[in-house]
Amino acid sequence: MKDDFDSFEGLQSFETDGIEEASSNGSSFSSFGLDTASTPGESVDTGSSEANTLEDYGAQIIRSLNANGIAPTPYNYRIYFEKLLEDKTQQFKDNATQFISLDLTPTERQALLEDKVLKAKNYMTNTLQQVGATYKNLQLLQNILKKHEREVSATNNAIALQNIIAVFEKELVQLGEATKAQLQNIKSSYDKSIQAIESIANNIICDEKYGLYNRNFLDIRILAELESIHVENYKSSLVLIQITKSLARRITSEKNTMLINRAVSKILQKIANKSDVLAYCGGEVFGILLSHSDKESAKRFANRLIEKVATTNIFLGEEEISLSVCTGIVEIDSASKSKEVFKNALEALKKASNSNVSFVLAGEGKEKH
Repeated sequence: MKDDFDSFEGLQSFETDGIEEASSNGSSFSSFGLDTASTPGESVDTGSSEANTLEDYGAQIIRSLNANGIAPTPYNYRIYFEKLLEDKTQQFKDNATQFISLDLTPTERQALLEDKVLKAKNYMTNTLQQVGATYKNLQLLQNILKKHEREVSATNNAIALQNIIAVFEKELVQLGEATKAQLQNIKSSYDKSIQAIESIANNIICDEKYGLYNRNFLDIRILAELESIHVENYKSSLVLIQITKSLARRITSEKNTMLINRAVSKILQKIANKSDVLAYCGGEVFGILLSHSDKESAKRFANRLIEKVATTNIFLGEEEISLSVCTGIVEIDSASKSKEVFKNALEALKKASNSNVSFVLAGEGKEKH
């Protein structure tokens, strides 16, 4: 992908749970491991027994990329690097995965965001300085009032009183002009601060509620995925997830909703690869972008998720509740349009929820009860 946000070390960074066909040979890896026997004629020899060193493993990855007709780009190499680890020993996995984090370097996007943060800081600093100056003028006004109050109370002479009033009016005019200019500066600086903060907010990629990526980042990655698909001609999928209506009816508070969604979030993080883009999309909906995964691979991912969730119970007070989710799936190919990908997945999710089925594939009917 062109956008690299891996420098956000504290976030989950996820991409595909399955590598799918790229061109003519129809080879496919499932979302839950390497599935070379699911379709007659599909055979991708990953050579797990022959790769005993990292060098051998690198050669195995290149062979698998070539066998599936996938361009050996850094992005695709990383997906295969993680995917082919699934049938390796734990020791080999531990030795290999340490290299995944080596590309955690600042990006141009991060540098741009930092520049906006610094500008916002300067605007807010200027605003506070102007507020401080205005406060001093208000203190000066209080002192002027007290001074003239003492002068007025100490004189009975009409001419002297008129002089005091004239001086007071002059001081008020001077103070008013200075304060007016300061208030204009405060407004200008405040407006710039708000614009800078909004600009920063538009570049934030994390969701503080569940510690995942947010909808903004997911949209960015979907757009980048479409660009890659148009160049390399492969298929990917977007899966949206939410708890079922039957479970939602049993939830009596926002706190319990968050507890249940947090449990679902943790399950998603456990079954997703680090290269999957896992995000909280708002409205109690989670989304995961599975790169190089066609609709069949996405269905297998949905099945795995649903089975994992179904075996998970949580306690809300003294009541034990079994979790259940439904999902909406959309396949992304070269004909897909960026604005329609999320929309179609959301419509599929709504159909699954309303029909009380586990998942619905966009463009098709009910899939599974």
